[in-house]
Amino acid sequence: MPTHAHRLAAPDGWVLDVLDLEPAGPARGLVIAGHAMMVDRRTYRPAEPPARPGLAPTLVAAGFRVLLPDLRGHGRSGPTPADGGDWTYDQLVADTGVYVELARALAPGLPVALLGHSLFAHTSLAWLGQHPAAPVAAHVALAMDVWLRACEPSRARWLLKRAALNTAAGVATVAGRFPATRLRLGSMDESASYWADITRGARSGVWHARDGVDYHAGLARVRCPCLHVVSVGDRLLAHPAAALRMSAALPRRTAWVLGRDPAFAGLRPDHMGLLTGPSEPLWRALVAWLDEQLPRPTA
Repeated sequence: MPTHAHRLAAPDGWVLDVLDLEPAGPARGLVIAGHAMMVDRRTYRPAEPPARPGLAPTLVAAGFRVLLPDLRGHGRSGPTPADGGDWTYDQLVADTGVYVELARALAPGLPVALLGHSLFAHTSLAWLGQHPAAPVAAHVALAMDVWLRACEPSRARWLLKRAALNTAAGVATVAGRFPATRLRLGSMDESASYWADITRGARSGVWHARDGVDYHAGLARVRCPCLHVVSVGDRLLAHPAAALRMSAALPRRTAWVLGRDPAFAGLRPDHMGLLTGPSEPLWRALVAWLDEQLPRPTA
């Protein structure tokens, strides 16, 4: 699997690192696959056997070219918070445009799909809602939710979410960042400004940019087909009852509920398990869905 990395600067100068995985033969399409918060792109591509193949190698084996960014402040797209890095949620949203521009420059004849796990799923959708004419042919969201009171039908679950947020906000205030590594909640810490953004959004009940742009309202402007995958095994972070309400405004949304839909009745991964496995039947189904949705490559 030919692999190399691209180093490119966002408009504000932050340098982003994007791993480029190419199939052995002609590519069927190009997938930009972004990771969740508190981790980096390694969740898509296990380091070595006998680890599971991972979603990225599964896509490449099916003929897709895959771009794997380390999102701003994560992995090789530092500086990390421990090194003084600080970024906002809105900057993560805007970085999606940098990845799409890279995809068009590298392979102008290939249809482009955005695929996100948790964090990148909603930051890329937020960007797409503000750029509905962007050259993106499909969007896949794995284990995606934005915590909004209006979308959470369970009062008990919302109280638990608020308690978790308030505790995390207090820890972040004291530490100057959210110390996920020290707390053993992930492999990457999150910056103070980012953590303030997601905390403010949940407390206010709106999914807005700092300048007031309504990301949630923007979902209605997304033109491409969108697939939202959730799991009954994800009991809090992206519980199906709340997550599917959040994405309901997407005009061309398809929803898969693992553990409930007949095709995935025996698959009940938790929040990270959708990506890290064992979820091979889901990964094969994603390949088939993308192959169906993406137009044929042009010369």
